[in-house]
Formats: sequence, C-alpha cells, structure tokens
Amino acid sequence: MGIRVKNLQHKVYEFVCRGNATAANNKDSHVVQFPGYISNCLGVCKDGGASTASVVDINKNGTTIFGGATKVSFSAAAPAVVTYATLTANPTPVAAGDVLSMDVDSCSTTASNLTVLVTVTRTGVVTADNITDHDDVL
Repeated sequence: MGIRVKNLQHKVYEFVCRGNATAANNKDSHVVQFPGYISNCLGVCKDGGASTASVVDINKNGTTIFGGATKVSFSAAAPAVVTYATLTANPTPVAAGDVLSMDVDSCSTTASNLTVLVTVTRTGVVTADNITDHDDVL
C-alpha cells in the first residue's frame, strides 16, 4: 500500500537573491508548470540594510504583477515577513509556460538575502482526488 500525494493544487515558487543585494532585473526566475492564478506572495529579508527600503518586483512574462507603484518592500529595520501589494489583477491568472521573474528595483545599503515566495494555485481542481497526474509513494 502506498501513500497518495494529495497536495498538487498549489506550487510555491521561491525567488532568492543570495548575499548582498544589488539592483538588477531578472535576479531569479521560474517557469509556471500549469494553468492557475497567483494566490499569495510574501517575502523576507535576512538583513534589511542600513538606509532606505529595498524594493522587489515580481514579473509575469516581463510585466509587473503589482498594480501601481507599490511592490514588495523590505524596510531597513529588523527583518520581518512582508506581504504583497495590490496585484494588477486579483487573482492574477497564469498559464503553463509563463515565466515569473524577480527584479530588485532598489536596495538598501548592505541589504542581504532577499527571498520572495509566490504561490500559484491550479485552476479547475477542487480537490487533489480530481488530479490524474498524482504520484504514489511506496
């Protein structure tokens, strides 16, 4: 008898900028594996740095997923978990093959180890029992 893997409805993509952060496009990227929508976005920064906030943008196929100028912003204060700003479309739809990427738009002096987690939820699936591509772990 095997253990059936049930949690195939969500995929968390981890975007990481290791070490001291510098402002640049496409610091990390992932290809979406199935159609769905972005259901959550949060981040953490080990060291917020010594001056202004560090600002990170998540893009879908090169275009920001955030509405307006507000993006993921890490303060220069003690590290804390931050949540996403207003999405351009809520929920933001994604298709299999879309490229999600992380840009560091600006960063504080000595800011380091920025991580942003983006959760994509599969569309058309009510429960994992409806998924035909599940895995059995023996």
